[in-house]
Amino acid sequence: MVNMNDVAKKANVSRGTVSNYVNHVKIKPELAARVEKAIEELNYIPNQAARSLKKQESDIIVFILPTIWTPFFSELAYYIQLELQIQNFKMLLCNSQNDYNLELDYIKMAQEQKVKGILTISYSDIEPYLISNIPIVSIERYFNSAIPFITSDNFGGARQAAEELHKRGSKRLLLILRELPNNLGIFERMNGFIDYCTHNELEYEVYLDKGNSIDFPKRLDLFLTEKFSENCPFDGIFTVTDRYAEFVFNTFAHLPWSIPEDVQLVGFDGARSFSNQSLTISTMSQDVREIAHLSVKELVEFDDSLAIQKKHILPVKFTAFKTTRKLDEK
Repeated sequence: MVNMNDVAKKANVSRGTVSNYVNHVKIKPELAARVEKAIEELNYIPNQAARSLKKQESDIIVFILPTIWTPFFSELAYYIQLELQIQNFKMLLCNSQNDYNLELDYIKMAQEQKVKGILTISYSDIEPYLISNIPIVSIERYFNSAIPFITSDNFGGARQAAEELHKRGSKRLLLILRELPNNLGIFERMNGFIDYCTHNELEYEVYLDKGNSIDFPKRLDLFLTEKFSENCPFDGIFTVTDRYAEFVFNTFAHLPWSIPEDVQLVGFDGARSFSNQSLTISTMSQDVREIAHLSVKELVEFDDSLAIQKKHILPVKFTAFKTTRKLDEK
């Protein structure tokens, strides 16, 4: 295996000169050219771990997220990686599967490896383990004032979702969500929806599922089938994620009611599974790219001398697709 001594010998320079070049320390241009040429010819790959140990820092950012099986998380990971590349950082993606112990393992690993920082989307009680000298930025979940926080306007977005259904003629609304402990954003969406319905005296019902994630589509399908089998008790449905809206859309394929003619449907997220995907579900779109940009910016500019870090709440916007009627069709 080619090492730094081999590069120094071929370039006819000292090992220290090669080390300076690899670690981005300024050296004479003619020496840099010789070292670069030697590295290319020998196909030398610097030992990143050794470099990090020597400098007591790393160019790796750990991104911990609960799952990759949603368009929102997948698209967010994509844009975060792009933002990190701009800053010359590398991303280590850690899928916690909503497992508390896995999250702790990833945090411990990050601390031991002295990574540059941690980005996390967590719904677990990990706050006591976030105290370290490593910058940490939280997305969606607020921990405390010492940790920068980026999220969307969940309350306002859900309120607007109910308003968009109402403006298009829906008067009996159904909210669908699943109980996720510590996911404040989901409950803010519920509260925003209820707030609009209450202030506008609209009939509404909340379906709050308390079961596991795997069987949720089956339970939701059963609930909707029982509700809509003989009559149409609701003419508008809001789900707290687009994924839940897709479950609803699939169930209505075997019900005697049509979307959006009989029942309008609005989700929340607006993310895509692939770049040119054509979306079907009308939704409250989050600015995924801006969430990624601010998350990386807060991490790179993290100042541990500040007792109160920044809190960003980004606006969302309604995007109409095929599951809502046009305003003039209400």
